[in-house]
Amino acid sequence: MMPGAIRGHAAAIELLERAFALDRVAHAYAFVGPSGVGRKLTALAFARSLLCPSRPSPHLFPPGRGEEMGGTGGREGGVRGLMGGCGSCSACRRVEAGTHPDCQLIAPDGQNIKIEQIRQLERLAALTPHQGPRKIFILDEAERMLPVTANALLKTLEEPPDRTVLVLILSQARALPPTVLSRCQVVRFAPLSEAEAVAVLREHGVDEATARFLARACQGRVGLVLAGDARAWRQRRDGALGVLQQISAGDGDVLLDAVEAVGRDRTQVQEFIEAVWLWHRDLLCAKAGGDARLLVSGDREVELSRAGAAASWEAILGALVACRDAWQALQGNVSPRLTLEVLLSRLVPKAA
Repeated sequence: MMPGAIRGHAAAIELLERAFALDRVAHAYAFVGPSGVGRKLTALAFARSLLCPSRPSPHLFPPGRGEEMGGTGGREGGVRGLMGGCGSCSACRRVEAGTHPDCQLIAPDGQNIKIEQIRQLERLAALTPHQGPRKIFILDEAERMLPVTANALLKTLEEPPDRTVLVLILSQARALPPTVLSRCQVVRFAPLSEAEAVAVLREHGVDEATARFLARACQGRVGLVLAGDARAWRQRRDGALGVLQQISAGDGDVLLDAVEAVGRDRTQVQEFIEAVWLWHRDLLCAKAGGDARLLVSGDREVELSRAGAAASWEAILGALVACRDAWQALQGNVSPRLTLEVLLSRLVPKAA
């Protein structure tokens, strides 16, 4: 997606635009927030701003000229409109395509970002830019650096080469050693609002009803939906509900069938747990008489109302606890198959 595609994150965008406009770009940033909210998209837009030859020089915009910069004025002037480059020049297109020699995207090699990748970053950072005024290094999923790898990066952060900008993308600040994080300017990213998420999905051809369901199901992490098939989210929800209904009806064979179908795939088990969690979250909301607009599965409002009235508080809360425990088990590297078996067995209705 090119400039203009970023939604939300007004504070983060303003901070980066102001840094560019006032020629105060830091040598390192930490983009902190949940996956799928636009951290990488913003990092690439920032890289385009720094490398685009068609954008005006920061020195042309001294404080106080907000209107000329497309802003609204105010203290130090507005700076809106500088983010993302022109979007049409060779530099912008090459950044977007991942082929610009002065913009390097570093992603985990396997399970982790390896120390060899950081050594390569150090070698490239020591060189002068090939074409642009700066070199930009974007470390995606930076929390997947091992301690020895983070320590190797620390030297570059302590003595940053001239005209080099590092952007570390991570889910939470505590995922990095304090020595690393303290040398970065932290930029916070929050999940998109429902309206923002719906707008993004509609721009990608998703119909209104499905977009509203997905915006709530992904909890503002719309990038997770766009990374795959949007329709698959509803299918996963319906599949999980089918399993729950059969279990509630006393069909014990479905437990084994479900385990056989998805029990060996960690991602599928994780998605199943999330679908079950969201359903019981909706049940709790319906039983408590919450506003229907809060429901993720708003298309099943009648069913939720009936099921919520029939279920006990203990059963709903117990299911949510079981989902939480299953999620934590997966994060602790417990076998996906075993995790699913335990979860489903805990969801079997207790005999009266």
